[in-house]
Amino acid sequence: MLVDIALQILRVVLIVFIILGIIGNGLNLFIFTRRTLSRSSCTLYLIAASIDNILVICISLLTRLLANGFSLDVAKTSDVMCKLRFYFGYVFFALSPYFYTLACFDRYCSSSASATRRSLCNKKVAKRLIIGAIILACILYFHMAIFYEIIRTGSSFTCNARPGPYELFYRIFYLVIYCILPSFCMTVLCALTLNNIRQQSRRIQPVLGTGKDGSRRLDRHLIRMLFAQIITQVLSILPFAILNLVGFLTDRRTDLFGFFNQIFTIPLFVSYVTSFYIFTMSSRIYRQELLRLFWFRKVGDDGREFSLRTLTNGRSIQTRIKGTVSESAT
Repeated sequence: MLVDIALQILRVVLIVFIILGIIGNGLNLFIFTRRTLSRSSCTLYLIAASIDNILVICISLLTRLLANGFSLDVAKTSDVMCKLRFYFGYVFFALSPYFYTLACFDRYCSSSASATRRSLCNKKVAKRLIIGAIILACILYFHMAIFYEIIRTGSSFTCNARPGPYELFYRIFYLVIYCILPSFCMTVLCALTLNNIRQQSRRIQPVLGTGKDGSRRLDRHLIRMLFAQIITQVLSILPFAILNLVGFLTDRRTDLFGFFNQIFTIPLFVSYVTSFYIFTMSSRIYRQELLRLFWFRKVGDDGREFSLRTLTNGRSIQTRIKGTVSESAT
């Protein structure tokens, strides 16, 4: 009974998550590729995380919704589908925290007094680290493509980890590699970055040019956005990590544990869905770029271009008319 209630809740929540997540992460990609934000190497990690979030939504969330909400479990159709669904599902699930960890490392290096560390903040390094993170995740989770299989439980079949020593290994592996390690690294890097920023504020800075000042302003906003996302990431993982720890000490087959297992899965998906909304609330530059996406531009038949521009302070609307053909006075 409790598990049925949890599944009904999960069905509604996952539908909402899929809609909000696709829209939000899609807007992330449009905004982060705009000129204002794309100058920073940190943005590449956030773009990679947004792409990964969309893959998580389309693979993990959608297949879970079909399986738990509508009894259409594609993983149970064959051993190959079982292995592929969970292997790629968990690889994509792992990548987003890796990318946010790399973004934290980028901001730590950017705020460092060491020129050597600051030199690591460039797009060439970012692209290499992103590729390295993808390869690492594929290697770390490859055991799932071997040891996940369709298992008979009573009168039904389910795609799960092979019972026995591997099942215990998998639970410890998931707890450490997904739940604990990325959260620990992100927290430490955020603390080190804050320490660097405090040290910077104590130094007497010379008057800088507007270009450098604009770059520094962008860095501050990226750090604010990233910290807000990291807090969400850690808090969303925490309930599931606690449940996994409890699972080592109690019987997982009870209805109560099954209920909490389904319910605590919900916050696990939050960070993959809400990044756009967190960035919008935490950064004025991000909000400005979002507004610029909705400028309307129309070119008239006589060659004149009309551009309706909404000002970011929300107080007025300015209409700019740029004519390419001069009008004669009558």
